[in-house]
Amino acid sequence: MRAVTSRRATIVGAATLAVVVGATGVGVAQSGKSDGQIVAEAGELSRMEATKIARTIAGRKVIKSAAFAARPPYGRVAARSTKALAGFPLRGSSYMILSNGNARFADNKNTGPAKGQNAGGPAIRGARDVTIFRMNIRVPEGRNCLDMRFRFLTEEFPEFVNEEFNDAFIAEVDQTTWDTRPVGDPSVEADRNFATDTMGNRISVNAVGDASVSAARAKGTTYDGATRRLRASTRITPGGHRLYLSIFDQGDRQYDSAVFVDRLSFRNAAVCENGAVSDE
Repeated sequence: MRAVTSRRATIVGAATLAVVVGATGVGVAQSGKSDGQIVAEAGELSRMEATKIARTIAGRKVIKSAAFAARPPYGRVAARSTKALAGFPLRGSSYMILSNGNARFADNKNTGPAKGQNAGGPAIRGARDVTIFRMNIRVPEGRNCLDMRFRFLTEEFPEFVNEEFNDAFIAEVDQTTWDTRPVGDPSVEADRNFATDTMGNRISVNAVGDASVSAARAKGTTYDGATRRLRASTRITPGGHRLYLSIFDQGDRQYDSAVFVDRLSFRNAAVCENGAVSDE
């Protein structure tokens, strides 16, 4: 991600999870209402804070706890938002934002092609700026299909369409096993990923079908392109599971991407196919 600075940014203190950016719609939830805000995690994210972010997509009966399996050291990569953006929220008044840069930038004006933040840190599984968010979930009895709604947004559009280096979003259940080859013949192996396009590809600027990216779908956000609102599904069994959501840069640190996530739900279905389809 290309580093940028903001003269409007103010750090008010990690103890109260207080991070305020700008005057319009971005700020910190205190003990009262958070009307139209993007609430980023503190620099040292506790399990309690991560769980609050996770419970924007499902209630406490489903989301038991949450934590980062991996996160870059400098970016504010997770947030709970009550700011209406790109068709979100869907469930209740809030939703989750995950980023490989800074989730607080989501509602900034789109003033250029490469706004972002260098989140730093070492390469993980051959990728850069890796965010892996882990949620401990409980699936109700009588349900066998998991559904999760999301929209992938990126600054890589249109510069990196059909290029070898791309940001990507991956969703896995119970284990996270994706891996990348960053140089030579760049590739991503993600056999457990259920957030895929119609061709089985990971969600990125190069996704096709319902998951293709366009500029119009990112309107109102800081990003240059976005997918439709999508519903990713996978077969699952009742009881306890772990849901892993990953977003990362493959091979370099240029440009930010994010995923808006909401309305995690379960149903009983005769057919529950892996993959992402339009939810619009």
